[in-house]
This record gives sequence, structure tokens and C-alpha cells, in this order.
Amino acid sequence: MPGLSKKVAVDLIVFDLDGTLADSLPDLTTAANYACRRLGLPERNPAAIAGMIGGGERMFMERLVGPAHQDLTDDCLAIYLDYYSRHSADLTRLYPGVRETLEKLAGKKQAVLSNKLQRLTEAVLAALGLARCFAASRGGGTGLPLKPAAEPLTALIQELGVAPGRTLMVGDKPADVMTARGSGAHIAAVTYGYGELASLQSANPDFLLTRFDQLVDIVE
Repeated sequence: MPGLSKKVAVDLIVFDLDGTLADSLPDLTTAANYACRRLGLPERNPAAIAGMIGGGERMFMERLVGPAHQDLTDDCLAIYLDYYSRHSADLTRLYPGVRETLEKLAGKKQAVLSNKLQRLTEAVLAALGLARCFAASRGGGTGLPLKPAAEPLTALIQELGVAPGRTLMVGDKPADVMTARGSGAHIAAVTYGYGELASLQSANPDFLLTRFDQLVDIVE
């Protein structure tokens, strides 16, 4: 992986949301455990929930109910979405340096690509006061496959009229790395989110960042 002394020339920066821009784990944990209580399932601690995040809400619920209770997935998903839709930003906070760094990079096109449902992605960005920063925000449920498929990023790149080789994806999971690779974009992985460091290193991103504000050091 290149050191932070190297730079990449880009016109578009596409950010993952959960675990990259914002620490949403407290709200995700609260909503998940609310659904568990309603269904008589054991509650999970935040570390366990962090390992379940990724792949969209249905996959999250499949992991939450566990192999022995897959028949409860639909009910769990309905309860979870009802609660989370009303409490999606109660405890969610931006990671240090996010707002300031986005402002410093305002000369670039910026967008969000999340596996979180589109309406929830928009709601969280609005609650955090970030919606105005992005030329586009795309979530799940819009007819395209979810990350790690390349299609949603490819579609976003085409929509915003830039070249894949002039695009940088920023995320916290190996799925983000795979999405970027599949679309021909550069990829910076952040280590402070919900991905495991060893898995991120094995995915071999172009950059590995310990802080969000290090983006300024690698973009030109």
C-alpha cells in the first residue's frame, strides 16, 4: 500500500456512511436489541453488533437472529426498521475531523454510497447536517445490488460524470475495497470503523488511514 506521502488525483470522493463518516453503532445496537427483546431473543453487546453490520438490513437481521431462528428474520426486520426509522440519529455522531475535512475537500465532487436503505441514509445525513456536502447520496433498496458489488459505485460514477480512475472510495470494510476494485476506482480504507484491521489489510486497499483527516494528505 502507498504511504501517505503519495497522492492520488481525483475528481470524485465517495464515502461509506456507517463506520466511515459516522459512528452509528449506538443507534444500531439500541434498535437491534429492541427487536430482540420483542421477539424473546438474547440481546447483543455493541462489539457483536459491529461484527454484524454490512450487507444491508436484511443480512444484518439474519446475523442478529442467528442460524436457529432464521424464521424470525422478517419479523425482526420489520420491528427493527420501525424503531430505527424513528431513532436513527439519536446517538449517532460524526467521527473526529469529518466535517472539517469535507469542507477542506469541497473543491472535489463528494457523494455517499451506503448499504443502508436509501431513506435511512438520507435521514441520517440530514440529521447530522451533512446532506448539503454531497452531490449525491445512494443507499440500498434502489434496484441495484449492494456492496461489495461494483454496480452501485459504477452507476454513481457515471451519474456524476467522472472517470473511475479519477474516483476515490473511502470505507471501513473489505466490501468497500471490493466495490472500488470492481469499478476501477481507488480505495482508502479507514481503520477506526467496524472492519477488522487484519481483514482490511488482506483486502489490500490503496491507502490505510487511521484518521479521517488524513484524506487531505492523499488527495490532489
